[in-house]
Amino acid sequence: MDAKARNCLLQHREALEKDIKTSYIMDHMISDGVLTISEEERVKNQPSNHQRAATLIKMILKKDNYSYISFYNALLHEGYKDLAALLHSGMPVLSSSSGKDSADGITSYVRTVLCEGGVPQRPVVFVTRKKLVNAIQQKLLKLNGEPGWVSIYGMAGCGKSVLAAEAVRDHSLLEGCFPGGVHWVSVGKQDKSGLLMKLQNLCTRLDQDESFSQRLPLNIEEAKDRLRILMLRKHPRYRRSGLVGVGDFPRDILGMSCPY
Repeated sequence: MDAKARNCLLQHREALEKDIKTSYIMDHMISDGVLTISEEERVKNQPSNHQRAATLIKMILKKDNYSYISFYNALLHEGYKDLAALLHSGMPVLSSSSGKDSADGITSYVRTVLCEGGVPQRPVVFVTRKKLVNAIQQKLLKLNGEPGWVSIYGMAGCGKSVLAAEAVRDHSLLEGCFPGGVHWVSVGKQDKSGLLMKLQNLCTRLDQDESFSQRLPLNIEEAKDRLRILMLRKHPRYRRSGLVGVGDFPRDILGMSCPY
């Protein structure tokens, strides 16, 4: 972890240890591949919530920049907007070098973009389906410069979300067609309150400096309006360069952000 990120985490350590509940935070970090099951057990074995939080943060301090980004995203996903804001100034900026830096050939740029966007990691048991992945990527390439959607449909559990995530795990696709980044939203069977929370989190991610609004939208209609205005006014480039992934539906959807 670089010095800026580490110092920011140390600076706000007390507030984090006081307020966070670690269980769901760790679920996100395990999904991102930055926390192990054995580390999760060590945290869970602590006798109090404060000690569990302190143990988790101590672990993160010994890890890399990806762990910091994953922790930050987990805070946002779980509604700790104020705590995430404390860590925003320490967000590490990683190189977009195209060099392969891991055994699976994924570049640091891809890892950073997908981690920041909340795209799920490959499952432990992963079956490569190159033809399907290539077909999805070709459809996405055709969206370059224009708003639109690519829909992946199939029976529950057949691997739609895995395919969608694998399709964007490509350096040239992200850098060439989606330089504005990726935002992954897992919706599934949500009631209105759950859906509102998902939309609030997306608003927060698109307005991290709170320059547009310091108040979260209070209902779904307001959240839709907020997202539309954010795309139009604050992220006009996102309309042509940002990729949004929606998971856990009968159809998984990848598409260019479009406010209309």
